[in-house]
Amino acid sequence: MPGRKNKHGFTIVELLAVIGAIAILLGVLLVGLQSASRMSQNVRSMSRLKQIHVAWTTYANAYEDRLLPGYLDEEVQDLWRVRYRGADGERLQNSDCTTYPLRLLPYLDFSLDPMYGYSSRLQVLENNFANAESADHQAVLSELADTPAFGYNAYYVGGWWEARSRPDIDANYAHLIFGDTAAEIGNPPNTRTIKGRLVATTMNKIPDPSSLMAFCSAVFRDPGAYVRDDDGNPSGAAWVTAPRLCTEQIWRSYLGDGRIGIDGGAVFNPMRLAGEGLEVLVPEAVPFRRNGLTVPLINCDGSTQQGTIEDLLKMNRWTPAAMESGRNSTSFQHDCDVPGTDP
Repeated sequence: MPGRKNKHGFTIVELLAVIGAIAILLGVLLVGLQSASRMSQNVRSMSRLKQIHVAWTTYANAYEDRLLPGYLDEEVQDLWRVRYRGADGERLQNSDCTTYPLRLLPYLDFSLDPMYGYSSRLQVLENNFANAESADHQAVLSELADTPAFGYNAYYVGGWWEARSRPDIDANYAHLIFGDTAAEIGNPPNTRTIKGRLVATTMNKIPDPSSLMAFCSAVFRDPGAYVRDDDGNPSGAAWVTAPRLCTEQIWRSYLGDGRIGIDGGAVFNPMRLAGEGLEVLVPEAVPFRRNGLTVPLINCDGSTQQGTIEDLLKMNRWTPAAMESGRNSTSFQHDCDVPGTDP
């Protein structure tokens, strides 16, 4: 009809198609932004690990190649007559210096970012750390001692030192856990027993510094299965434990067939597509995937990696003795440190 205008609108199907396309594009954009965010966080983690490694090697250079002890119990500090001080020169309590962070901070110019930059409380920590008059100053010192982003391979690098008694002379002494513990290396029938090579206490006792892990992202976990590290941004841990100590399994990965091992059995793991998980068997500080599906770590030579759970199951990543073993390092184990066997 002359003068009549044709009206054309969108159908419901067309509107739904447009909305669907927008939703897909937004999803792709969101995944890209999340990936970029994780990449940025991992880059920052690597930078912080590098700073920690520089401080760690500076300590070794200052102490004639001796590595920073991983753990010093309070009595060992007294036996060695070591006294640690904060940024303002105040004497620190022995209880706050058992772990490595407050002992390493002077070699970081007392900058908290390398070890605590992961925390949303960094500004609060910095303020209360710098202000000895703050009511929260002592509480923050204890928090710093316990919760760095990166755990130290303390049992096998630097060493775990505890006071023990010497009944024959009625005195105590500093004992290095696993310091003289036996380990079997080689492949049958050509096996031999070695002693004194489980723990690296000096740089020259590390056969391959590019393979031995010094620090990695860590968190303290209770027993249980952790398929994804998506429980927010938990606090860190001052040490990190190998998958096995002596003969005891501390943690393990999920099995590759989509099941998780529990007490020797297996149950179906419906979330395997989320990535290889970790099962903690003993309450301990374990590797932690803070930014994605890999564990930021640094080796003793200063090389950084995005490690996998499978890689960290290899004991030659943890102890020098396993590097010499020649057998499957995931099955490497050694004698336990038995109290009362020292002279």
